[in-house]
Amino acid sequence: MARIDLSEPYELYLKKQVKSGLYRSVTAAAEDAIRKQMLEDEKSRIASVYAAIAKGEASIKSGNVVQFSDNLMKEISEKARQNSLSGKKVKQDVR
Repeated sequence: MARIDLSEPYELYLKKQVKSGLYRSVTAAAEDAIRKQMLEDEKSRIASVYAAIAKGEASIKSGNVVQFSDNLMKEISEKARQNSLSGKKVKQDVR
């Protein structure tokens, strides 16, 4: 089991939560805080996926599409390789 050291204000806050009866231990309070943060991270990730889908749907609606072909992935991969070799950075929304 991992052990962590908390700065004084955080430790005092968690102990106060335990003393108030909200949690059975400092560990339980810390676990709940981590669980809540994980849920927020997941919500943010899902929101990013929905935003990317909306962006793609808007592109399709405006006619900004590429016709699929057997060589499409090869062309995309080659362009990415060339961009990488030239030091071109990958856009954040592509990662």
